[in-house]
This record gives sequence, structure tokens and C-alpha cells, in this order.
Amino acid sequence: MNMPQVEDGDGRFLGTVTGTACHDLMNIYATFTQAFGLMEDCLAADARTRRRTLGIKGGFEYRERFVELLAMMRGQLARAVGLTEALALAAHSLDRDGRPASPPEALAAVLLLAERLLKRRKITAVLEAAPAEESVAWPAIRRADYLGPVLLALLAGLPHLPLGGEVRLACRATADTLAVTFTSGEGELCNEARQACLDAARAAGVETVPGQPLTLVFREQPTTPPASCPPQADGAS
Repeated sequence: MNMPQVEDGDGRFLGTVTGTACHDLMNIYATFTQAFGLMEDCLAADARTRRRTLGIKGGFEYRERFVELLAMMRGQLARAVGLTEALALAAHSLDRDGRPASPPEALAAVLLLAERLLKRRKITAVLEAAPAEESVAWPAIRRADYLGPVLLALLAGLPHLPLGGEVRLACRATADTLAVTFTSGEGELCNEARQACLDAARAAGVETVPGQPLTLVFREQPTTPPASCPPQADGAS
């Protein structure tokens, strides 16, 4: 599997429009939250009226079903918010905008976005708990430089994992590198899955560590000075 080549300008465009759309969606979700609150206020007012009038007034006939429906919609809204936040984080890894995020948080977001693909084979992806954030100095590596290769390696290995299996990811930092390790619920990946992940990582130009477990290594890149602006055309203001 080859790593898709996205030009820097294209990446910023995709990141910007996707991130902007995500922020707009969050505003829409906020109106749903307000509407649900108003519905619950109406139900509460109806209950108070029923108690005050000893049941003569009030008493919404479908109250219980309405409460169940509200709970279901709140659950789906929470899921939509989580997916949108994850998508915004991934999108801003392309346009270099948005809030900072540690590698464990960024990888967790990508795994959430890939959940549907994992469910096709009933695979569970587990991101092992990282050390406390304040105790880790994560290297300055762009999210786009490691999220894409890690996801492609994971997807390449899925067809070779047993149905209902588990794949575990862990990340650790050194002075200037980020290492992402792949294992399974039983320990090491099977040979076929490991080779597929390894081939995808190498196709993306990622450094790997020989032997088990499969480990991808990402290094800090020297800061590239910004290109100077081209001279203005004659008559440009």
C-alpha cells in the first residue's frame, strides 16, 4: 500500500476546509443540546403541574417514551461530537492549525475515526496508556508525518488479523524520536500481519526497528526556513 502523496498546498486546503466545517458542525450540535434542554424543561414543568393539581392537569401520555428518545439522541449527539472533534484534530494536522495535541491524543483520534473500518473484521484497536503528559517531552514532529503512516500500516495488517482479534498500539518518546509499536492481544503480531504492516510503513518511507515487536520510528526534521516571497509584479500594490 503506497502512501498517498498530498502536496503541501493541497494539504493545507483540505485541512482548512475540513477543520472549518468541523467547527461549524460543533455550533450546530450546540443548538441540539439547547433544544434537548428545553424539551427536558417542558417535561419537568408538566410533572410539576401534575403534582400540583393532583393529576387533574398535565400528564404527558408519552412521557416515558419521550424520555427514552431524548436519552438516545443525547447519546448519538455525544458520539457525533467525539467524531467531529477527532476529525478536526486530524484535519488541522494538515494545515498546521488548531490546538496542540500529544501523539497519544492524536493517535486516539485517528483510531476513533478508523473504528468503522476496524469493525468490518470485528477488530479492536487499543492504544496503551501513555505516561503522564507532564513527564513526557514529546519530540516536535508534525502530526501529519506520523498519523498517516501509522494508519496505513494498521489498515494493511487488518486482513491478516483473526476476526474478533485485537491490535495494540503504544507510543514512546526519546530526545528527538517518536516510536510507535504494534502488538496483538496475544503478544506479537502474526507473521503475515507484521509483514503487511511493515511493507506499508516502508512504502511510506518510515524507519522501522528490526525484529519484534513491529516498531515505527519518526524523527524530528530540521526546521526549514520559509521561502522568500517572490517579487511583486509591475504595478502590483
